[in-house]
Amino acid sequence: MADVLPTPPPTTGQPVGPKRFTIALSYPGEHRARVEPIAHRLAACFDQDRVLYDKFHDAEFARLDLNTYLPALYRKESELIVIFLCPQYAAKLWCRLEWRHISQLIATLDAQRVMFLSFGDPGDLSDLGILGGDGYIDILAFTPELAAEKILKRLKINQGITSPKPPPTIAPTAPARIDISRIIRYAPAELIGRDAEKKLLSAAWAKTLRGEAGRPTVMTFVALGGEGKTSLVAKWVVDEMNAKGWPGCDAAFAWSFYSQGTREQQAASSDLFLKEALTFFGDDADKAFAASPAGAFEKGQRLARLVGQRRSLLILDGLEPLQHAPSSTAFEQGKLKDQGIAALLKGLATASHGLCIVTTRCPIHELRGVPTAPEVKLLRLPTEAGVALLSSLKLERDGEILRLSGAQIDFEALVEDVNGHALTLTIFGSYLLRAFRGDIRQRDRVKFEKADEKMDGGHAFRTMAAYEQWLLRDGGDEGRREVAVLRLMGLFDRPADAGCLHALLQPPAILGLTEPLMGLDKADFEYCLTGLETARLLTVNRDATRAVISLDAHPLVRKYFAAQSRAGSFWTTSIRRLLHCVFSQIAVTSPSWRAAHRRLYEHLCASTQDKPQPTLEDLQPLFEAVIHGCEAGLHDQTFITAYWRRIVREQRNHHDRPVGATSEVLSILQMFFEEPWSRPSGQLANATRLHVMEEAGTYLFVLGNLQEGARVLDACAREKRMAKDWVGAAKCLRLAREAYLLLGRLHDAKKRALDAIQLVDQDHTKSGLIEQLIARSAYAQVLHYLEPSGDIEFWFEKAIKIQRQLDGDDAELYGASGVWYCDWLLDKDRFEDADRVAAYMIRAAGQNRWLMEIALNHHSLVHLLHRTKARSSSTVGDLIKKAVDEIRCTGQQHHLVKTLITRAWLRCEDGERLGAQADLDEAWEIAKRGPMKLYMADIQLLRARYFACILPYPWNEESATGGWGAKDDLAAADKIITECCYHRRDRDLAHAKKQLGQ
Repeated sequence: MADVLPTPPPTTGQPVGPKRFTIALSYPGEHRARVEPIAHRLAACFDQDRVLYDKFHDAEFARLDLNTYLPALYRKESELIVIFLCPQYAAKLWCRLEWRHISQLIATLDAQRVMFLSFGDPGDLSDLGILGGDGYIDILAFTPELAAEKILKRLKINQGITSPKPPPTIAPTAPARIDISRIIRYAPAELIGRDAEKKLLSAAWAKTLRGEAGRPTVMTFVALGGEGKTSLVAKWVVDEMNAKGWPGCDAAFAWSFYSQGTREQQAASSDLFLKEALTFFGDDADKAFAASPAGAFEKGQRLARLVGQRRSLLILDGLEPLQHAPSSTAFEQGKLKDQGIAALLKGLATASHGLCIVTTRCPIHELRGVPTAPEVKLLRLPTEAGVALLSSLKLERDGEILRLSGAQIDFEALVEDVNGHALTLTIFGSYLLRAFRGDIRQRDRVKFEKADEKMDGGHAFRTMAAYEQWLLRDGGDEGRREVAVLRLMGLFDRPADAGCLHALLQPPAILGLTEPLMGLDKADFEYCLTGLETARLLTVNRDATRAVISLDAHPLVRKYFAAQSRAGSFWTTSIRRLLHCVFSQIAVTSPSWRAAHRRLYEHLCASTQDKPQPTLEDLQPLFEAVIHGCEAGLHDQTFITAYWRRIVREQRNHHDRPVGATSEVLSILQMFFEEPWSRPSGQLANATRLHVMEEAGTYLFVLGNLQEGARVLDACAREKRMAKDWVGAAKCLRLAREAYLLLGRLHDAKKRALDAIQLVDQDHTKSGLIEQLIARSAYAQVLHYLEPSGDIEFWFEKAIKIQRQLDGDDAELYGASGVWYCDWLLDKDRFEDADRVAAYMIRAAGQNRWLMEIALNHHSLVHLLHRTKARSSSTVGDLIKKAVDEIRCTGQQHHLVKTLITRAWLRCEDGERLGAQADLDEAWEIAKRGPMKLYMADIQLLRARYFACILPYPWNEESATGGWGAKDDLAAADKIITECCYHRRDRDLAHAKKQLGQ
């Protein structure tokens, strides 16, 4: 025992003599790929002889008694000893031998010579004497350069004790910006059976570095859940990029959409991702744009430009929450629901100097057939690889290392039984190790069925049911605790943070859910978590002090245990009952499910601070609260308290609401529908139900989903009419009118505008009077588009009369009514009247700080100044740029199209055709999604008039057969104008035909 006792400290802090090694590295072999590049960077500062890294001294270490010679070098001959902590460290013979000598420095002045680093959570190393209070740096997401810099910084701090020679400065060669923390934790120590896919990724990156023409710029890995998509990409990043110093990479960013929620009912949003990614890749202007209310489509386009202009690596993991499911009948399977991601991926597939890697369960419809965006199907594990995976699993129990054992034929049979499904094999192997000491012959405890193969997660669910049955039947108190934790995970569609877990575990117990966990001390709870981690059923995320930050599980694990919690199967050990909860997708929720979600809802509402100007991040807990509140059956309370009062701040005008959350808000509104967007929840009171429909219809319209938005608004108007809410019904009809107007359904728009007038005229309150004014202006606008020679002025005059009744004899129309009136005045060449109205509008909007109205007024002023030649073209150009930027920041898609078309027209007039083409292309991308047919006709008219002489015609690929020209654009515009009765453009169409000789 004498050799393990601490040696007495020297009488001074100075070293006895010079040591052979400046730095010594102690690590387990599983992490050699991560440690080796760090060792090489340290050797570049000194030389290999001064760094104790085994490969630098392999000739010396090929000797007898290395087990005593090598460990002594750490204690006696090394100035700074760097220990790479991880769960494998305590289990490795050589690490334990090295630590036996290093630990003798504890409680001496030489303890300063020891530095702890870790690759993620180091696990419990208390049996080595490394305790929770010992500090370490988690370098899991660090580049080798950054890790080396930390070591050198510590060396400098220790100079008064070790007196090493001053190390030279490392010239950084790594990318300036790297953020892969969201996926790197999912990199396995060993990845089995995916060598071909890793080589494919490496080849794609090599082509990126060479800049090969036609190379992949977006690579999508498609597979069912649990096949190992995330593990593959994370392991490749660790081994081939991070460990090798990010060869040729300028920036790397990874995002997991699994962290945003995977519940099918809730459509995940790209809002938070776009904000974080734009902030990461962009400059100050991009950061400001990221925080603005600009639409997701514009942010996606901008991000594509930022990512594509350099050799960037962008990883999007788990994209399926943003896609239409394979079971969808209303939409193409795999079509992106999110406009921001669609714009990003299309942009990167078109032009990029970098590489984007996507993982998803469903092929991306928008990238189908795109040569630069190949799709790679991640197939099942081959039998040999599946056997290797099973053989790699192990469990330490009472000092004994257990592994799966049995005949090769049984290993192979199990792999084939589960169709080579990686997650199922991992869980099944863990189950056999814990329940049967690894006896592979017990595989027949789980009866797989052919039908399981057709269900995403079918084999995994059956395995989890058997595992759960064993834990409940034979696992005793510990087994019941583990099941309880897993069922808590089923309450979340994202990682469960410590605050939420704490709320769930407060007394009183939630019957049927948390009883086994009540009253547990910290040690017992940690033991429970360790068991689940060992079983590969849970991921525990900790901070530097090893305190739990959050718990996470594979989406299939969460889905399985969500079904158990929802159905209230309690502590049954019937495997038939356990599977019934999953496979039959029971819709009725148990009291325990509702009670747990109610507690989470109340916790999130109480713990979230209201801020004057909340950011998207500030609102995230309230978005989560909405989900839990609805799952608790508190739809009415949740909408009024969490959504209306706290998220949107009771702001009727959505552009006055918290910035940057438009898509996110629409996604959580789905929680108030049993079937989006046609059947609101039956838990809502009638007034709340109508409010929900109005909110959904408005957000659908604002985000450019015109047809769906109009349908919801029509339905809402019908019900409000039945309730005699004349103003509310008129508002819905007026907004539906605008949607139909853009869709080119002008007669439908006219009918709704006229209906709105008839309804609101029954309300004689002040709010009714205001809506009467707007309804008449809206009707006049429709007539302006449909019947330019009709009684447009009559209806505008009626609106003006009401305006002056409200605000005095000198009042003019302002807001949206003023914009519509000004448009008509300009078309009639009544410039003096337009000038007077524009000045009044701008003054009113400025006094009230109506940001959207200010932008629209600037747009009207641009037309006025250009038509009257009252200002120079540069002044007009500055003003239209301002209008575009202002409108872009409101997130109003239809208004953005209008301002882009105007700027394109002005640029054409000034001969700036490249800028005009870019504006027309952006406007077209937005308009065709609506489809905003009237704006599509406007765009095609401009293209035909101003680009007819350009060869090749910039849009010659609009036709599938090629050869599209100006005359084709003109014919397409003519067709829309004729079919839609868009007679406002008759004069422009005639002029264009004359210009093209028709």
